[in-house]
Amino acid sequence: MVTHVHSRTARAGLVGWIVIVALIALAVLFVTLDVLQYAAGMPWKNTPLGQRWFELDKNSLLLIQPAIERHVATWLWPPIQWLLEQPAWLVPGVLAVVLLLLKALRRR
Repeated sequence: MVTHVHSRTARAGLVGWIVIVALIALAVLFVTLDVLQYAAGMPWKNTPLGQRWFELDKNSLLLIQPAIERHVATWLWPPIQWLLEQPAWLVPGVLAVVLLLLKALRRR
């Protein structure tokens, strides 16, 4: 029984690390895209997360606001909209750092 609980905890820890690495990779990808645009002769720009999402799948971006406002909570959309206006690399980067700090605090 103890090994079963330990393996579940280890699996959760592994999933946490996978999420953190994926978020860091996403942040690096977004910075790389901004650098490549700059290297192509465009002025430097921290592309907002919402624009990157729009480039990837505009239909899902257009559906998310009414879905959140109707099915979750109307007050939740402004903070999400604020996140979408932030530099694309910053959002996953900060989230990865927060998760790393939580993992460190949990170990203590």
